[in-house]
Formats: sequence, C-alpha cells, structure tokens
Amino acid sequence: MELAASGSQAGPMKQAALLASVLWLASASGSAQTLVVDLYDYAELSAKEIEHLTGTVDLVFEHSGIHMIWQNCRGALAVGIACDTELPVTGIVVRILPDGPRSSGDVSLGRSIVAADGGNYASVFVPAVRAQAAGFGVSFNLMLAYAVAHEVGHCLLGPGHSYAGLMRSGWNRKDAGEISRLSLHLTKKEARKASARLSSAVFADCGSRKLR
Repeated sequence: MELAASGSQAGPMKQAALLASVLWLASASGSAQTLVVDLYDYAELSAKEIEHLTGTVDLVFEHSGIHMIWQNCRGALAVGIACDTELPVTGIVVRILPDGPRSSGDVSLGRSIVAADGGNYASVFVPAVRAQAAGFGVSFNLMLAYAVAHEVGHCLLGPGHSYAGLMRSGWNRKDAGEISRLSLHLTKKEARKASARLSSAVFADCGSRKLR
C-alpha cells in the first residue's frame, strides 16, 4: 500500500490515521522492514512524475524486503498534516531540489546527511539527474527514482559505497542498462544490513525535521 496514491483521494486526517495504523500493524506483527519517507518536492514535479518516482523506488527496495510508506509533504500531491507530526524512528526526509549542489564543480546526483550507521536526511539535484539521464539515454523519471533510491540507501547504510549495484559511487552504462530493466538493487549484504537497521530502529539524529 502506498500512501502517496491514497493521499490524493483521502483527507489529511485519514492519511494520518492510516499511517499510524500501518506503523502499529508493522510493530505488532514483528515486521520491522517498513520505512516512512517524507517527500518534499521543491522542483515542481507533476503528480504523475511523483507517482512514478515513488512507485519505482518501491520496486527497488521491495527486492530487498523493505516496504516504503510515502508522505507527500510538499509538491503536487502534498497533503501536509501527517508531515507536521514527529518523524517516526524508522523514517527519513527526502528533498527534490531544482538546483544543483553549491559547489559548481560538483556533479553529484544527490547528497545525504549521514553518520556511520546512516541518517535521516537526503537531497537529490534535478539538473544533475537530467544530465545523467541524457548521457545514459535513460528517461529522466527513471534516473530520478534511482537517484532517490541511492540516497535512501545511504540513509539506511551510511556513507560508504559498494563495488556493484545500487550503491556504487558512480554508475556506468552497464548499470544504466540494469536501471532501464529495473534490476539494479542493493546487494544481498546491503539488504541484510538495511533490514537490520530498520529492525533495531537506531537512526542517527541529524538535526531538525521541519522543512517547508
């Protein structure tokens, strides 16, 4: 179940109640592989683009046994009220930004605020994503979703990169082919680590949650 889709149909109070219910059921059932993502879109994506983004990231992490719950806090699908509550311990904030990083020579697709065991805040830079998508011949929407998934991965795993898969420091054309087939994922070791982190619910405190 994806709250982003239901948010456009149900009222804000219903969404907040639904989120609380889902988190309670996950806790009661012993399932700790649920991650809540507060999404702040500053790049003015369309509702369709946001739905594509969240749906693709869902698929990427579903392969690792992690269920995503999306709260649209800013943008075309924003609901709002659930984002004014305290961020769940198994929750992170993702921002979609219309500009690049402050350093003119930085071509990073995104950036996360993380400690050794992860963190709660990530940003993705739309201009860099568009340039990378064009260079690989991959759709912008697909590349954006994978850039978000990569930064979410850092929030779960920490700052390190891997030699293969979703968490490589830089993707090549072979990776782009896997992205096109939706087959670029966390490695098995990373998936186990991410699930263990969600299970232990030890998230780094990286500052204030409030964003607008």
